[in-house]
Amino acid sequence: MQTRLKLIDPDSDFTVPESVSDALLPRNTVTSILAYAECHVLWQHCCIHPPTFNKEVDAFWNAIAHEPDRGGVSVGWASVEPTWIALLYVVMGIAVHQMDEYYAARCGLSEGQSDDQLEQAWLMK
Repeated sequence: MQTRLKLIDPDSDFTVPESVSDALLPRNTVTSILAYAECHVLWQHCCIHPPTFNKEVDAFWNAIAHEPDRGGVSVGWASVEPTWIALLYVVMGIAVHQMDEYYAARCGLSEGQSDDQLEQAWLMK
């Protein structure tokens, strides 16, 4: 189910996913985006240690794979720190924003879309 989010401008609104898990891209796409980020983006911020972050990403995928649900919430998702999920999305968002169409296509994102269109498609997923 999609939720409508009203922004400051009452004439502008975006459809946002019901939960952060609904917006997660497929694992192979995330892996490609993060590889691009490591090679082309992370040096700009110097705030992430790539070997540690990659281990955390693997642990994240292992955690969210666990089922069954407990009260409608995946046991795996409940074990992931929300601030770490935010970091994951920020790293991917910055990488997608800085990609050109060639790298976007190589990462499994739709070819021919601008970075703004890719970000909007990601938010609308």
